[in-house]
Amino acid sequence: MAIDNLEQLEVKIDRLIERHERVKKEKETIDKKLQQKEAEWHHLRGQVRQYERERSELREKLDRIIGQFAALNLPE
Repeated sequence: MAIDNLEQLEVKIDRLIERHERVKKEKETIDKKLQQKEAEWHHLRGQVRQYERERSELREKLDRIIGQFAALNLPE
């Protein structure tokens, strides 16, 4: 009877170890995906900042051009 209990305990321990290894590998995979997504987010955030700067520069240039036309006092 005690041998049966030990064998059952050994089987349960083996299953727990296998499950632990699976969960560990899943966690590593998820961690890698998270790192990739964070890197992608940082890259995209940098692009957004660049686009915002470019937009601001274009707006300033357009305002200057419109101001130059306005200064010409052309008839409408």
